[in-house]
Amino acid sequence: MIRALSSLLLALVISIATAWINPTTDERTMYGHEGPLERNWLPREVAGWPAPFLADNPGTSVIHDVGVEDVFRSGPFVATLSFWFLIVSAAGRFTRWAMRKMSRQHRK
Repeated sequence: MIRALSSLLLALVISIATAWINPTTDERTMYGHEGPLERNWLPREVAGWPAPFLADNPGTSVIHDVGVEDVFRSGPFVATLSFWFLIVSAAGRFTRWAMRKMSRQHRK
């Protein structure tokens, strides 16, 4: 139980840390209403990896700067958290397996 909780906590920290990663996306949104439409219809800045869970909100934020005032997407956040939980859990299991294997070889 403690391993699962520590894995979940580490996955949560890693997921939040990926908010600094701004992957490219084909999402577009309207920034402003003046001038030609194609000049205001720009790529939307997103953050988080592997599933972007923060998206630039053109109505309340600085253009192309993702921060706490932007749109939080709970579904992609759960997907990102699940991905990192699986990675952390697999790494923990592999580490425990390798340690057991090494300790058996030292006993021989």
